[in-house]
Amino acid sequence: MNCYIVGYGMIDVLGNNPTECWSNMLSGNNFSTDIEPLKTENYKVYRGYKVDTDSIVMPDNFSPKVIKSLTKAQSMALHATDQALKMANLPHSSNVAVIVGTVSNDVEDGPELFTKIINNKRTNPRRLVNRIPDMCPSHISSHYKFHGHSVAVYSSCSTGMTAIDYGMYLADEYDYVIVGGSDAGCNSLAMKYFTQIGALANESIPFDENRKGFVMGEGAGILIIQSEEQVEKYKSKPIAKLYKPGKANDATDMTSPAPDGIGERISMKKARENCGNNLIHFVCGHATATPIGDPIEYNAVSDILGVTPLWAPKSMIGHTLAAAGALETIYSILCMQNKIIPKIANTKNWVDPFKMLPRENVRIKTNETLRTLNNSFGFGGKCTAQVIEL
Repeated sequence: MNCYIVGYGMIDVLGNNPTECWSNMLSGNNFSTDIEPLKTENYKVYRGYKVDTDSIVMPDNFSPKVIKSLTKAQSMALHATDQALKMANLPHSSNVAVIVGTVSNDVEDGPELFTKIINNKRTNPRRLVNRIPDMCPSHISSHYKFHGHSVAVYSSCSTGMTAIDYGMYLADEYDYVIVGGSDAGCNSLAMKYFTQIGALANESIPFDENRKGFVMGEGAGILIIQSEEQVEKYKSKPIAKLYKPGKANDATDMTSPAPDGIGERISMKKARENCGNNLIHFVCGHATATPIGDPIEYNAVSDILGVTPLWAPKSMIGHTLAAAGALETIYSILCMQNKIIPKIANTKNWVDPFKMLPRENVRIKTNETLRTLNNSFGFGGKCTAQVIEL
């Protein structure tokens, strides 16, 4: 069941490639911006970590006609996929599966398109079809002529890690599997939706006394994974090892985690067991800066792993929804490769009784094999945790 990452690609508010993203992650600067028309409307939540459309680079020879109809999430997924394939440097194969999820899929255009349909007005059929979430992996398969399984998975905010998990089950069947997530939620409809259910805020301040919720982010994270057998066959160069994830459900509420963190604790405990209970050097937290969620995760981490560094990439890139689990996997690899745990940005009034939260960039001082445990939780009580080993 364990698999290896042999390539990855990414884009988010910090940059359109791993080098740029990592450099800006360490800067601690605030990359959030005003989102229009929310700012002009004086809507109560108007800040977001939005990706500049001009930074998206489409694969070579991609159809100009198709590009015009793509959603932003689909374009970012293609951008990150092309990066990942180039990094992996594997020979082309048609026996490749694509498991890539999306949550919002640019819902902003939805009302306009469906109003036209209701009023019997003609609209671009490609734009209509591209509103189907399953089209994200389909565009990847179509462009690269991958004939393996191609499907979008969905598990709300844990979609990216669910895609990784699903892809690992398929790794023995294919020469390699493309997994990850992509989302573009910095628009009025998506942000008003999350504001009305009490999840969104203008400041991303995880583990702060004054935290009020997450800030919307955008991005795509794509990984190329192989089974051990395929790594040997292709003589691939593994970047990191993925252990079987731990999965559970809070079975409590649709939007709030269980007060005792039962699902989070079960998933982390299983993930730890799946790596042989080896030492975990740091935790990449789900850490969305919600009043309820942060302390539950903090206490679960300290109880399951003891006093372990716990960092929060969402403090820098916001919550990228379906992309979060995949992007944070890539950032965790970059942490281990560079032996640095980035500081939690923006937070000032720390809720940190066990001193686990990095206030500055922290150097990892060991020559041991490094491991991180990544948490990814979603609405409906979904809890996934996974150990990644460099």
